[in-house]
Parts: sequence; C-alpha cells; structure tokens
Amino acid sequence: MLLDDNSVSSQTSTISHIILNIINAPHHQPIIHTTTTSIHLFLPTSTPLSSLPIRTTTSNDPLVGITYSPYNNDGTCRSKTQVYSDFQRLLPLNIDLVRIYGVDCDQVSTVTPAAYSIGVKLFLGIFDLNSLIPQIQTLVSAIQGTSPIGWQIVDTISVGNELVNNGQATATQVIEAIRAARGMLRAAGYQGSVVTVDTFFAVENEPGLCVESDYCAVNVHAFFDSQSVAEMAGEFVLRKVADVKEVLEDEGKRVVVTESGWPWQGMANGAAVPGRIEQKIAIESIKQAWRDNPWGGLYLFTAFDDSWKVAEPGTFYAEQFWGME
Repeated sequence: MLLDDNSVSSQTSTISHIILNIINAPHHQPIIHTTTTSIHLFLPTSTPLSSLPIRTTTSNDPLVGITYSPYNNDGTCRSKTQVYSDFQRLLPLNIDLVRIYGVDCDQVSTVTPAAYSIGVKLFLGIFDLNSLIPQIQTLVSAIQGTSPIGWQIVDTISVGNELVNNGQATATQVIEAIRAARGMLRAAGYQGSVVTVDTFFAVENEPGLCVESDYCAVNVHAFFDSQSVAEMAGEFVLRKVADVKEVLEDEGKRVVVTESGWPWQGMANGAAVPGRIEQKIAIESIKQAWRDNPWGGLYLFTAFDDSWKVAEPGTFYAEQFWGME
C-alpha cells in the first residue's frame, strides 16, 4: 500500500505502535522465494566483537562496494552456509560494502552475519512498495536477530531499485514511500541513510528522487551506451555523475553510483562488446576514474553471475553474465 501525504502524517503519529508490532511479530514470509532458514553466527567463540572492524562512511570518505544476490542458478534461495561461503570469496576484493536488493529468501538474516565475518557493512533494500510495512518488519527483525552490532552494520537502506525507470512506480509514489519508510526505520532505531535507487536517466528527469533521499543513488552502466568501448567505461560513469549533479539544487548533495559494471558474455551493443578481457578493462577503468575523481561512493556490479535471471534481447542477452568472480 502506498501512502499519500495525509497517510504519511497519520503513519508518523502512530509510528510507535507500528514498530512495536514490527519488533514483536514473527518474520514476514518471503515475497518471492519460500525457503527460510534459521541463523547462527559463524564466528568462533574466541573472536572478540571488536576484532572485525566495521568502517563508517561520510561524504568525505567514499568507499567501494559490490552487489550480491543470494539465489541459486534455478532461482531457489542460497542457504546460510552458501551465503557465508560467498562472502569469504569476496575477501580478496578488498571491499567495504555489500549491496543486496530485498528481504525475500530470509536474505537479511543470512547476509548479516556473513558480512560481519569479513568486516563489511551492508546496503539493504526494500523491493516492493506495495508491501512496505511487512518488508520493513522483516528487515528490522532480521537485524535485531542476527547482527552482533545492531544497526551499525547497515550503511544504507534503499526503497526500490529503478522503479521509475522501469515504469513500476511514479516519482511521487517512490517519494511517499521513502518518507514512510524513513519514519518507520527511525522509530525502530535506525539512523543511517534512506534512499531510493534509480538510473541516472530517471534521476535527471525526476531530481525529486534525490531531494528526498539522504544521498543521490544512481545506477550507471556504460555497456548500455552503444558508443562506449570498455576502456571508456570510467569516463562514461564520471560524466553521468557530473550530469546528475547538474540537475540537483543542492550542489553539495552526495552522489553514489550503486551499480556499475560490464558483462563478460552476451551480444554486442554497438561499440560496447562483452567479454572477459573487456570486463576487466572496464572495471579497472571505472575504479581508476573513481580513484582520480572520487564521487560519493561506488558499488561494482556484481559479485557473481546471476544465472537465475532471464536472458532477454533488451539487455543484449547479457543479464546473467555480469559476475566479477
């Protein structure tokens, strides 16, 4: 259910009652997948909590993250053991943050201790605006039940991913959902960033998405520009970040690129050609552009191939093959 302005005000006035229900209620059933798991910390009992540092972010401390989806090739949910193993494989990448997209598959509960075990923070997501409160219920319960350091392990919570770009919601609907979600999350004790993520194109046309977000979160993929070769990926991302900044009234607003990568297989999009060599060149180009001109933050897309996705001509049959590992 989406909330209009009057509903948001009513929501705020009764927020403590809603959050009591959130905290005390059992986990909401997953939205897409049905497999749920119990959770146990994988840290040995001799490991002190302070021995695994969790970095904090500020506008002057841009960090590098990576995206992750906890699904098997057939679309079923990865187990807590599989998720933990996946995160151990991320250690050599020297990342600071991991982004996930939803609360289905009990993923907040399985990802949280895995992230803590390698000392990274999380960018969490609420996927469906039509079930906002149940998803926040699931998210809050999962953090309370599995994080040894509570909300400190969470850097950002996103309300939606590319909803305006994909025509799944209007900018007004997304903005109302951000306001409602922020109120509920604050009442549950979360004081970190609440944003929506959309494409740079959607944000340029609807800058209000960034106005309502605590920082501006955009997905930027050079591969979908038919004029960009892999070597130009970093230049493309840098240019689009600059374009986004131009439409923002607040010149100091932090801009974070929440997805940027290159596929290693699929069809060519003009000059943008997929391939293992091209992927390595593009990723290094993106990272170098960020090192030379650091904007507010960067999440590389993505940790592993998404074989559960459907190959489609609109994405050049490359949707499954963006994994860096």
